[in-house]
Amino acid sequence: MKRTLLLVAMLLLLLITACSEKDKPTDTNIYGYKLNQFISQTAVRDLVDPTQADSTDFRSLFAYEIVSADEDGWSPRLSVNAGYDLNWEFFKEGFLVPSDNRKTWFPPALGLPGAFKVKNAGTVRLYRKVDVESWRDSKCVELKGLQIHSVENWNGTQEDAIKLSDLLQGVSQADSIAFIAWDGYSKVYNWDQVNDGYYLLNSEVTTFPTLNGSLPGSLKKFKKLARVIAYGSNAQSFSFPLAANTAANLSVTIPPNLNGYESTIMTDY
Repeated sequence: MKRTLLLVAMLLLLLITACSEKDKPTDTNIYGYKLNQFISQTAVRDLVDPTQADSTDFRSLFAYEIVSADEDGWSPRLSVNAGYDLNWEFFKEGFLVPSDNRKTWFPPALGLPGAFKVKNAGTVRLYRKVDVESWRDSKCVELKGLQIHSVENWNGTQEDAIKLSDLLQGVSQADSIAFIAWDGYSKVYNWDQVNDGYYLLNSEVTTFPTLNGSLPGSLKKFKKLARVIAYGSNAQSFSFPLAANTAANLSVTIPPNLNGYESTIMTDY
């Protein structure tokens, strides 16, 4: 009798457990992790200027290459439908989606080609860039994609630099050229000044070897260049090469374990 009661109790328990499991709701949501979480504002600040306040955000000064952790190291640079890196404004809107082979997803409104849906995204490479604007045209110029020169810096030692005029390749004579810093500070130059100048890649400041003695300090030491605007020019008819991936200013690994990162339910993707 006792054995019969025990068997009945076990059967009832199994039935209750089975029903509970069957009735348990299934989470069908797709979750993504915003890409901006993986790029430390502090690390980028320390790269550009560690003397700045902790709240300083220099991430808009860089272009971003997403690289697959697969053996081929594929990135959108290799696609005929892309062939470029993303600015911060686009990159920060993307997501890593673990349930979709750890692909990167971007909002359709950005109009990015499918090449930016990188499978098994593992690394993000950052390249210092300057945006150059001319008549109805804007170019993202990765500085280490230009010819590198060795120039005496403000401490009297040699430093890698690019010619300021190389930023304006393909631009006809402009009425004036505005330099705009990361924080919106700006100064206007003429062609002779730009042709004499260099931008020091580590010091993040200009120098004008021939004109330093005659230029006011606000012109000869322009810091943290973000944009150049050529007023009164034609559209820039020049294709700038990308910086070599070995010349990345910073390489960030996307962690395999995403515990501690904030997820978002993906909709309309």
